[in-house]
Amino acid sequence: MEEQIGPLVFVENLEYPYPFAVEQPPRFWMEETTGALAAAIEVYMRGEKLAPAQLELIQIYLRQYLERAVIAEDAMRSRLLDRIGRVRTIGDLERLADSLSEAGVEPF
Repeated sequence: MEEQIGPLVFVENLEYPYPFAVEQPPRFWMEETTGALAAAIEVYMRGEKLAPAQLELIQIYLRQYLERAVIAEDAMRSRLLDRIGRVRTIGDLERLADSLSEAGVEPF
């Protein structure tokens, strides 16, 4: 099944389904088909500076992921969602990824 989220287009990988029963599962970055998100994630993983458009794609991706993912009961989903919009640097993104991991969310 194909799903468009903003400029990103995802196709579900039936071999690796989301492991939790949720109404609408989060889309993984590896399921995105335009290649733009993968390119942005690669820049992030190399620790290089993201172009504004790449940062925006990662924010779109993280927002949909966090909105849909199962999260630890004590985690503050709304606060984490607010932080996504404030990410400006690789350091911001790394700190957010650490916070997401602590909440049981592994988008990368």
